Amino acid sequence: MKQLTVSTTFLALLAPLSLAQGPTTYCTAGVSTNFCIAQISANTQPNVANSAGCVITTSGLPGNRQGQVFYGIDNSGFTPSVWGGSSASSYLCVKAPTKRLGASLNSGGTAGLCNGTFVVDWDAFQAANPTALGNPWALGDKVFVQSWYRDPLAAKTSNLSNALELTIDVPMPLPCAPSQVCFVLIPAGTFQMGSNSSGELIHQVTISYSFWMGATEVTQEQYSAMMGTNPSGYPGANYPVEMATWFDAMDFCAALTAQQAALGNVPPGFQYRLPTEAEWEYACRAGTTTAFNVGDALFCNQARIKYSNSSLSDCITPSTGPVASYAPNAWGLYDMHGNVSEFCLDSYAPYQASAVTDPFVTGGPTRILRGGNYDVSSNGCRSAERSTTYPNSASLTFGFRVVLAPILVP
Repeated sequence: MKQLTVSTTFLALLAPLSLAQGPTTYCTAGVSTNFCIAQISANTQPNVANSAGCVITTSGLPGNRQGQVFYGIDNSGFTPSVWGGSSASSYLCVKAPTKRLGASLNSGGTAGLCNGTFVVDWDAFQAANPTALGNPWALGDKVFVQSWYRDPLAAKTSNLSNALELTIDVPMPLPCAPSQVCFVLIPAGTFQMGSNSSGELIHQVTISYSFWMGATEVTQEQYSAMMGTNPSGYPGANYPVEMATWFDAMDFCAALTAQQAALGNVPPGFQYRLPTEAEWEYACRAGTTTAFNVGDALFCNQARIKYSNSSLSDCITPSTGPVASYAPNAWGLYDMHGNVSEFCLDSYAPYQASAVTDPFVTGGPTRILRGGNYDVSSNGCRSAERSTTYPNSASLTFGFRVVLAPILVP
């Protein structure tokens, strides 16, 4: 760990698995008396704002049958039970209490064939029923959905589809424009944080929630559009904003949160903010365990750095450059190595050896910087490399990116 200090002359220049997996089917569908096997599916996970476009479809139903789609929110300790007779057996897969998703449906199709379908708009139902079972939803809530349909010849006059497990996600930020931040969904997961090469204790970290992270460092155009000023020393609309302090970055995040909340685009319990140090390294690694997210070596054509320790060669004349000039990591994030060092939300603290979940450090005098920058060698840009500075420090090498994630107060 090294600390970066900035001359006060700069201050005069100062003026914001996992849920990414799809819905999961489980349990066994019933076989109707005409041998139809109903299968339930959803096109995407629902989200806390009921804006995901989630549609639940049950296909393979007997034609022209009446039925319902229903759901429960807690299947813990529940074992599916047999429903129906020998020629029409199926399984009750959803634990009570349950709720029907709207009025009775007609499967359509042709009687005697397996071409019937139930379609339910999850978002529309939940928006129209804001106090329905489990609603309003929280990130990570589990919902278990199943369809039943009337089969007069079955032992219990109805059959059941298989079941569907949904996990409530966060809504995707609005589509981006040049003056808006573009975001990438980062799934929940567990990784090994730290590195012996960087002198930082390796320990297991779990990020228990999915979140959205800016695909690039905040650009000067984005910063100017939000804050009405541009403190940067290397002008360029698509260059990362620099000469902004940690406090400036926090002000940007607060302004972005206020703007989008006024438009109804910030889910309950979420905010735009700086990433925690753990969120940053987890997203940077994108599933890798090597020194860099591109492997154990970093070359001049892979990041905006001053010198490659891997090829023993000079790379560029030191200055920032346009964001997304190099290939992204496996999760679609650009410039996680080099260009500008990125502020994190945390204060500095040494790592502990024990496994931790959602770590976040507050109260210290300095703030974490990650990723290295254009004015250091590749060794200073490792995925695990840590730097610190004071929150009122500004530098031509300091920038930041934002996340849409659960609220945290530093």
